[in-house]
Amino acid sequence: MNVVPILISAGLALAAVSAAAAAPPTVAVIGEATDDVKPDVAIVSLSIEVEKPTAAEATNENARRAEAVIAGLKAAGIADKDIATVGLSLYPVWGQAQPQSVSAYQATNRITVRVQPLDKAAALIAGAVANGGEYQGLGFDVSDRETREDVLRGRAVENAAHRAELYSRGAAMKLGPLQSIRADAAQPVFRPLFEARMSKTAGAPPPPIEPGLITLSETVSATWALTPE
Repeated sequence: MNVVPILISAGLALAAVSAAAAAPPTVAVIGEATDDVKPDVAIVSLSIEVEKPTAAEATNENARRAEAVIAGLKAAGIADKDIATVGLSLYPVWGQAQPQSVSAYQATNRITVRVQPLDKAAALIAGAVANGGEYQGLGFDVSDRETREDVLRGRAVENAAHRAELYSRGAAMKLGPLQSIRADAAQPVFRPLFEARMSKTAGAPPPPIEPGLITLSETVSATWALTPE
């Protein structure tokens, strides 16, 4: 009575071996495409930080300064959609004496501003600092990013096909049908923000800004079947 299961298992094993032997060889490659472009958008990071004896005082003063900074941004021509609050916090500040107790409260409001054209960024930063904000850092972007990335996506696939063709020739085989293709996660093009404090002295000159170039990139992973020549 144990013969039948044994025969079935053996049959399945033989079928699996046969299927594996029949599977065509494949070549898996990564295709890449990059483009160095001059940015036309600045991403400005600002913060409003206030320390006061009570939580209410810190919150109220922070709100007052934030309103002044945001009003100045809008007066400079920045649209509502280009101003984003990215962080709000209220923390106790502990004194050094023992036993420790809360000596004050610090309220922080972090804002990012998308600025276009880019040459407005320097004056905008100086104005925000004069209104009570603190300049935290700067990143860059391009306004037609999606259009440029669409071109790069096609070029990345072409690059993958070119590499696969080279490998197939080296293996003395022909490139068969495409079996799979996967777009790898795009990497952000923003430069890391750097901590920077600017003087609130009236009439302080705007900082010089040189954006240089940023690199847009697209990467795909693709697999082709290989057939004998």
